Amino acid sequence: MPDPELPMLPDGTTLRWQYLEQGEYSAITIFAEVQDGRIQFQVEPRRPSGTTRDFDKLIRGDDGYAWDYPWEEWEWNDGEEWVPIKALREGNN
Repeated sequence: MPDPELPMLPDGTTLRWQYLEQGEYSAITIFAEVQDGRIQFQVEPRRPSGTTRDFDKLIRGDDGYAWDYPWEEWEWNDGEEWVPIKALREGNN
């Protein structure tokens, strides 16, 4: 089941996630797109937390975390600025 916020964004919307690690990984930013209410990654739709986990495994290999990163860290661009995904939920309460 898609996260409730992602279906609010049209397919093709660019998302970004800034890596939470320090040191050599701190400058990494991940970009992806929304497709059918999920994040498209490696030809498969993923949830935000699963996508960041998979990117971490690719970046850090065996040192990557086995747990999910918070989905709230994903952002989308509204044409003027990057907005956290969680703002979509907050704006519809």
